[in-house]
Amino acid sequence: MIQSFETQLQVSVRALGEIVAPALAGADKHVIEQLHLVMAALGFMSARLSSAATFQRAELEGYIALAEEAAANFRQHRGSDCEPLVEAVSAARSALLSSTAEADCYQRSTRRLRELVAALIGQSTSEAEAADLQALVLARSGEMLSDARLWCLPLGFELDPDALPQRDWLKIE
Repeated sequence: MIQSFETQLQVSVRALGEIVAPALAGADKHVIEQLHLVMAALGFMSARLSSAATFQRAELEGYIALAEEAAANFRQHRGSDCEPLVEAVSAARSALLSSTAEADCYQRSTRRLRELVAALIGQSTSEAEAADLQALVLARSGEMLSDARLWCLPLGFELDPDALPQRDWLKIE
């Protein structure tokens, strides 16, 4: 019996490629395409499974920084705190400090912060406030997009992988 998820995924991809694919030699083209998509997805999961929680933590840290800056922008423009955002940042920080939090907890916190920051832009009371928030999101997006591109590297779509910045949270294989 295979114990690790990574090994189970690797064996599954290998079985699909070496046993199932040849058996489907005469199948319709879309059937073969679907098989290759499944194999690519399983290969990606296999390559990233061991780093998932670390990546999710790093992504959450980036969104906490963005949310804190958005909250400061809100205070500057409105003279008060955006309580839902302040509470979400606090909950996200608690998740980071928890020794039992898992990747899905980080993902939920990240999603909540992203939704609240987006809502702030939509609820802006002036063009200046909206412009400041949009500029903040754009300024932070560069690093976040680089991280997402690094995360998706095993999918093979990156034209120049060496041009991407290296991150401590992700070991490139």
